Amino acid sequence: MTCLAFPLRLKDGLLRRCSEPQAIVALVQAMARTPGAGWAGSSNFGLRDLLEDARRRPAILPTVATKLNLALADLGVTSYRVKSIEREPSTQRDVDSYVLTLVPVGGGQGHAFNLEA
Repeated sequence: MTCLAFPLRLKDGLLRRCSEPQAIVALVQAMARTPGAGWAGSSNFGLRDLLEDARRRPAILPTVATKLNLALADLGVTSYRVKSIEREPSTQRDVDSYVLTLVPVGGGQGHAFNLEA
């Protein structure tokens, strides 16, 4: 199934489509910019505070992955789960870079995506 890209973009007068993993990564980027308990629809949605903690304590990144999976489940995203999230060196001082690995729930090869928060 092809998904819509977030934020919604037009191409030749039509909504631009993307793969499901790309749509999930765009959703995760929105989660990364939202404070904890920042959205009433899901208590697991906001990750900004947790990611800020991970700057000082990288060992909590598996907790971030767990919370991401809970948020995806809350939102009904059941075909992929977050296998891992790892911090990468960033060239910008005020932006953190991560590698997010998504895997299909039914098994299969994972997809690694760059994520900035």
